[in-house]
Amino acid sequence: MRKIKNITVIGLGLIGGSLALALKNINEDFVITGYDLDPQASNIAKYRKVIDRISDDLEDAVKDADLVIIATPVSQITQIITSIKNHLKKGTIVTDVGSAKEKIVKKANEILPPEVIFIGGHPMAGSENEGVLSANPELFRNAFYILTPTDSTITEPLVTLHTLLTKIGSKVITMSPKEHDRNVALISHLPHILSTNLVELVDDKQKELKNLFKLCAGGFRDMTRVATSNPKMWVDISLENREEIIKVIDEYISYLNNFKENLQRENQEFIKEHYLKAQKARINLPKFIEKDISQLYELRIAVPDKPGVLSEITLAISSSGINIEDISIFHSTEFSGGGILRILVQGEDAGLIAKREIEKIGYETKVKKVLGE
Repeated sequence: MRKIKNITVIGLGLIGGSLALALKNINEDFVITGYDLDPQASNIAKYRKVIDRISDDLEDAVKDADLVIIATPVSQITQIITSIKNHLKKGTIVTDVGSAKEKIVKKANEILPPEVIFIGGHPMAGSENEGVLSANPELFRNAFYILTPTDSTITEPLVTLHTLLTKIGSKVITMSPKEHDRNVALISHLPHILSTNLVELVDDKQKELKNLFKLCAGGFRDMTRVATSNPKMWVDISLENREEIIKVIDEYISYLNNFKENLQRENQEFIKEHYLKAQKARINLPKFIEKDISQLYELRIAVPDKPGVLSEITLAISSSGINIEDISIFHSTEFSGGGILRILVQGEDAGLIAKREIEKIGYETKVKKVLGE
C-alpha cells in the first residue's frame, strides 16, 4: 500500500470538510492542505482545525500532495484537473466526490499525465446543512462510498484509497463509471427530479386551489424534502448525467402510463398488485446491520502485477451483491511476478459466492472463515 502523508482537499464545503476531519481522525500525522475560492471557507476550516494549512494557489496546494481530493461542484472538476495536471508529483492519487462519473473519469484520464493516478469517487452521504461549518467526521460512517476504477487502474493506489475510506467508516464498493451513473440516475437523480416537479405542479395549482399548500401533509412533505437542496448543484448534476437521467425519466413515464391505463380500465387487481409489490419492495430495502464477525471471510488471490487487476476482481465481487469490508495486498515468496490480494467479505455464504465470482474471471482463490470453521 502506498504511503500517504500530505493530503490536499480542493473545495472546503460539507463533503470536503467532512473528509478532511474524518481522515485527520484516523491519522493525526496526515498534513492536510485546504484550497477554496472562498477565503472565508478556508479561514473557517483552518480555525476549526479541519485543515492544517491554507493555500490560495492551486499549484502550491497540490505540489507536495500524495492524495488530492477534489470536492468541488461537478461542473468544476475537469477544470480543476486541467489546472493542476502539471503540478502533481509522480505517483499522486487524485480522486473526486462528484455524483456523476463516466464523463469525469474519461476526461481525467485523458488530461492527467500517466504517472498520476485518477480514481473516481462518490460518497453516498450528505446533510441538509451546507458549508464547512457543518463538516462532520462521522458523515461517512456506515455510508456507501463508491469508487469507479477502470481497466487501466493500477492495483496499489486503488488498495490505498479503498483502505483509507474503509478506515473512516465507509462501506466502500467499486463499480464501473457507467454502472455508477445508471444506478444514481435511478436512486438519486430521478427522485430529486420527481420531487421538484411535484412541488412545481402544486405551486402552480395553488393559484386556482387557494388552500392547497395549507393541506400538504406528511406524504407530500416526505416526498418533496429533497426539493430544498442546492439548485446550482442540481443543475450541474442534471446536465452532467443527462443521458442516463433521460433514460430513467422515459422508463418512469412508461410505468406511470401503465398505471394510468389500468386506472382508466378500473383494473382493481392490477392496482392492488402494484401497491402490494411496491410495499414489499420498500419494506425489504437493505437496512444497516451490526457486523457479525462470525460471518467474516478472508479471500486470498494470487494476482499479477499489471493495471486493471484489482478493478476486475472488485467489480466481480460487487456485481454479486457482496460488500468488501477490507482489502490489502502484499508480496509473497509463493507467487513471483505479482502479489497476494487479501479481501474480507461479510455475510453468510459471502466467502463462497465471492470465490466463485473471482474464479469465473480466471483467478485462483483461497477462502477461509476469519474465526475458523
